Amino acid sequence: MTARNAALAAGLLAAIVAAPSLDNGFVSDDHWVIVERPLLQHPSSIAAVLTEPYWPAGFGGVTWRPAVLASYALDYRLGGSPHWFHAVNLLWAALATALLTLLACQLADPTTGLVAGLLFAVHPVHVEAVANVVGRAELMAAAGYAAALLCALRVERHRGYLVAVALAAAFAIASKEHAVTLPAAILLVFLARRSPVRAAALPVIAAVLPIVAYFILRGAFTAGSVTSGGLAVGLEHLNLAQRAWAMIPISLQWWRLLLFPAHLSADYSPGELMVATGFTATHLLGVFVWAAAGWAAWRWRQRIPGLALGIVWLVVTVSPVANALIPTEVLVAERTLYLPSWGIAFAIAALGMAVPWPTRVRVSLLTVVLVLGAARSIARTAVWHDDEAQFQALKRDAPRSYRTMWLVGKDEFAAGRWGSGEELLRGAIALAPRVTGPRVDLARYYGTAGLWRPAGQQLEAAIAVDSALVPAWAMLPHALLGAGDTTGAVGAAREALRRFPGDSAVARSANAVLALPRRRQ
Repeated sequence: MTARNAALAAGLLAAIVAAPSLDNGFVSDDHWVIVERPLLQHPSSIAAVLTEPYWPAGFGGVTWRPAVLASYALDYRLGGSPHWFHAVNLLWAALATALLTLLACQLADPTTGLVAGLLFAVHPVHVEAVANVVGRAELMAAAGYAAALLCALRVERHRGYLVAVALAAAFAIASKEHAVTLPAAILLVFLARRSPVRAAALPVIAAVLPIVAYFILRGAFTAGSVTSGGLAVGLEHLNLAQRAWAMIPISLQWWRLLLFPAHLSADYSPGELMVATGFTATHLLGVFVWAAAGWAAWRWRQRIPGLALGIVWLVVTVSPVANALIPTEVLVAERTLYLPSWGIAFAIAALGMAVPWPTRVRVSLLTVVLVLGAARSIARTAVWHDDEAQFQALKRDAPRSYRTMWLVGKDEFAAGRWGSGEELLRGAIALAPRVTGPRVDLARYYGTAGLWRPAGQQLEAAIAVDSALVPAWAMLPHALLGAGDTTGAVGAAREALRRFPGDSAVARSANAVLALPRRRQ
């Protein structure tokens, strides 16, 4: 088995496992990032696409992923249907898998590389990234990441590969900012190859330069900073040390998803996961698991170097979503484990090849794992078929999440079951008090029922969290007037007009309230 054949086999398997996603439509964030973006469908220029923030202005205009948006704009030119978009995702998944398999072969032998590539190809934690169109950012970044590492390993043969390292690094960071860890990964693979550290210097510099340039340009094109634009629900107001401590028990979900991905979910929000800053039993378990992993990597670094490499790779590539040095807006998301999962696949492959089992036993175990992984991945793909399928899966997978309670509560109100709807929305508010959406929705339902006092209370609480929340300001004057607080209503109307002079909804609501006292006079 050659490295090229191993890469082809793993890439083909990844494509086969992803094939059912070709029947999927646009789901969830696909609508906001892709479908509701006239610029992508009818770009005025290439420069307009390349300078556009990844998230629309209504979502804060944060992050900048020009390579991904350019690929979506190209998709509209070539196809346009959701099936075309999913077909392109499939190709990226196959390419990323093939390149990472080549990397595994370079760092071990072709057999170990093949096993690692096959395990990676069927891993169920990849489904969210592959079957959901916006997951393409993970796939493109992983492909660029792997290409940069493969070129870095060839620099000693020819300095011309430094240009390829820089180009691949630029592509990876332009696809997703998680590629900021690429210089550390280059150093890691050189150490794994037992090359002198100085040999990694030029490839590291070649990767650092486009990454630095990316963050300089990002500041010019977006409203964000190095972070993604906010803190995950439950981590607000925590400093670096507190966030790191709170993430220790939550990180156990990474290990579960990477090693035993039987239960998958599109949501890991408070309610399903709890943020704890004290000392709990799960903190103790988390410390033990990470300490055990570190001990195993150090203990067998000579005998099973692939195990150590895989564990350190996990630490390096998962660090951007660890909510410590770099805060993110999610506690856990399966799509963010796409690249880290290669480390686990490589570690398992190295460990399996080091154990003195008969070849028949190895092949049998590998076959069982591949069949189970592929079956779980294929079954999970249907979750991303359409919005309704995704919503029904969300209710099954994360029934206690504040997000699920919020969405189900809105459905209960729409169905006329106001008692259960109110209970669910209040439950969502209790779990995520700094998320304004459930408060605004509950206020809207209260207003429909003429319950103006509790409506005003919810709106004021939402504004206390986010003083620039336009929907709350648009509703507040009318709610205060309905509750009998004319003075408060007039004051809120004037403040709303001052803050948002160009917003039509605010103007209608505020002017209606301001006109009322004059009529009475």
